[in-house]
Amino acid sequence: MARGLKLGPDVRWVLLVLLALAACEPPGYGHHAVDAAVDGTHGDGKPGSPDAAPDASNVCDHGFRLDGHGGAASVWLTGDFVAWGGDPAHGAVALTLGGDGAWTGTRSFMAGTYQYKFIVDTSMWITDPTNPQTIDDGLGGKNSVYSCVP
Repeated sequence: MARGLKLGPDVRWVLLVLLALAACEPPGYGHHAVDAAVDGTHGDGKPGSPDAAPDASNVCDHGFRLDGHGGAASVWLTGDFVAWGGDPAHGAVALTLGGDGAWTGTRSFMAGTYQYKFIVDTSMWITDPTNPQTIDDGLGGKNSVYSCVP
C-alpha cells in the first residue's frame, strides 16, 4: 500500500519560499510585452501582422551614452522594453565602445515611458548617470526612466 509523503514544517516552509521566489519578476517585467515593437514584432519576438507596421510618427530614436567605463569589456542596455534581458541573447542591446572611451548606441521606441539600466561587464547594473529621471526599482535601487514623446 502506497503512503503519502509527509513533509515536516521546515521543509514545507522552504518549499513555499522557493515557490514564491520562482514566481517573482523584476519591476517592469513585461510592461510593454503587448505593445508593437519597432522591429515589427509584438515584444515576444513573434512577427506582427503585415498591416501592423509601426507608424514612424510614433517612434523615437534615442541615443544612449555611458562615459567613465572605457576599460569595461562590455556594456549593454536593458529595461522593461526587452523584459529586462540580462545579455544580448536575451534582448539586451549591446553598446559600442568609441575612441573617446564612451559606450554608445541607439534604440527605437514606440511612444511611451520606459525603465532601463546599463549592464557593465555582464554583472554590474547601473542607472544612467546623465539622466536625473529615476524611479524606485523595487529592490532598494533605482531605474532610469526614458519617455518617448514623438
